[in-house]
Parts: sequence; structure tokens; C-alpha cells
Amino acid sequence: MMTSQEGQRVDWETAWQRAADRARKLWALSLSLFVVLVVSIAVSDFLKPLLLQVREWRELSPTGGVAPGEVLTWISLRALRAAPALALAAAIWAAQNYLRHLGAGELWNAGTARLLRRVGSALLLSAALTAVVVPSGTRWLEARGGFDVTLSTEVLTLGALLIVMADLLKDVLQTSSALKADSDGFV
Repeated sequence: MMTSQEGQRVDWETAWQRAADRARKLWALSLSLFVVLVVSIAVSDFLKPLLLQVREWRELSPTGGVAPGEVLTWISLRALRAAPALALAAAIWAAQNYLRHLGAGELWNAGTARLLRRVGSALLLSAALTAVVVPSGTRWLEARGGFDVTLSTEVLTLGALLIVMADLLKDVLQTSSALKADSDGFV
């Protein structure tokens, strides 16, 4: 006959195994999403615009002489505009790392909470880049000067929410680990 504590342990192990299996499946999906996003950024933000820009430079200067400063400004603008997407790629990378740890069975540790916090931090970075850095940097690179702000409340809110949830999860994990240790001590 199984005691209630043994029954709870079996239920816990079943739930843990289901969570780990789901995390492994989601890990593969998130890793694929990361690769697709990085390739998309490379093609849409750099390669395709570069091919179009080279054609335009050739039309404007048939001798092929483009000022190095103009090329540097163009590359800087492309990199600046791609920065929020790269921060989102960092968020997806942190998420796949988080899922990999969960899939390996690291369900109850502070490391998984730190990884979730990294996802939130990368989302906040993307929001800051989108809201302040890209608009202001673009103005300066285009020699217009000044300061510009474009608010992206969705990304900002999601990033802040993930950071708060990660901190809460860390506290819950510490408390549950202490309770589990006490419970195991009684057995």
C-alpha cells in the first residue's frame, strides 16, 4: 500500500517529467526561431539593403568613387536600426537556454530564474533601443542632430513583467526548496 507522501512524490515526478518533456520540445522550437531570426536580420537588414545601395551608389558615381564616410554612415545606420532585433534575438537565445535547463531537469534552482530574468532584460534592452537609441542615433547619423523618442510600450511592459516574474520565481524556488528539504528531513 502506498502512503500519501509516496503518492505525492509519484505525482511530483510525473509532473516534473511532463514539464521537462515539454521544455525539450519548446527548446528545439526556440532554437529554430533564433536561427531564423538571425538569418532574417542578416538578409533583410544588411544583405538586401546593401545590394540595393551598391546599385544606387554606382548610378550616382559611375567611376565607383563613394566617399568612405558615406559608406561608414550607411553601415552605422543599418547596424543601429538592426539593434532592437538583435536584442530580441538575445532574448530568444536566453529563452532557449532556459528551456534547455528545464528539459535537463533543472526545475527548482535559482539559475533558471536568472535565465528568465535575462529574457526580460533583453526585451527591455530592445525596448530602450527602439524607443530612444535608434531614433536619436538616426537623427545624429543623418546630420539632423537632436533627441527623439518613439515609445514601444508593448516590449517595455513585457520585459518589465518578465523581470518581476523572474524575481518572484526565484523567491518561490528558494522557499519551496527549503520546504522540500524540511519535508525530506521528516522522512
